[in-house]
Amino acid sequence: MGKDIDIIKVITHADGGKVYSKSATNYPSNKDSVAVKGYGVDASDPQNAQMQFDTTAKYFGNEGKNEYIHYMMSFLKETAPDADTAMKITDQVLAPLKDEHLILIGAHKKDHQKSDYHTHNFVGTTNLETGKMIHPTNKLNYTMAQRMADTIQKPVELVIEKKKKSPESVGDGDNNSEEKKDFTRIFYPHKKH
Repeated sequence: MGKDIDIIKVITHADGGKVYSKSATNYPSNKDSVAVKGYGVDASDPQNAQMQFDTTAKYFGNEGKNEYIHYMMSFLKETAPDADTAMKITDQVLAPLKDEHLILIGAHKKDHQKSDYHTHNFVGTTNLETGKMIHPTNKLNYTMAQRMADTIQKPVELVIEKKKKSPESVGDGDNNSEEKKDFTRIFYPHKKH
């Protein structure tokens, strides 16, 4: 994070299963947490939150599918000097998803030279009304990055994390030894009228 830019990073774990679900619902309130919030989920109890995400996915037949999109937003000190500001920005960025998807948000404080606060945002992929799943497509990710740039009125770097190879897949006949790099793109704010 040596850049002078705010970041929104997309992290997906399509093959995570129950272990990932437990980790995802515990992570927002880990030792670095300074604030948690939930939309449709119990932010104060990770076990309840996990049950709520899992039950929703199962009800609509999405059990065993990618249950979460994980957006991590990292803010420069001047953008979010405190946890409250980080949470307010996060709320504004995620606003289009709040009515139709379960969301668990955790603000973390880690002192870095240019950034103190970041948020981990686990968005349930199952639509609460239709049961259809959203996927971390460019259309969705670009929209979230643009919303962040428009909200803070500063450029934002979108980082789409490339899935790392699991130890089991090494030696599976894939001779491409070159590590894939994360996708990045800068989004500039539209001027407010």
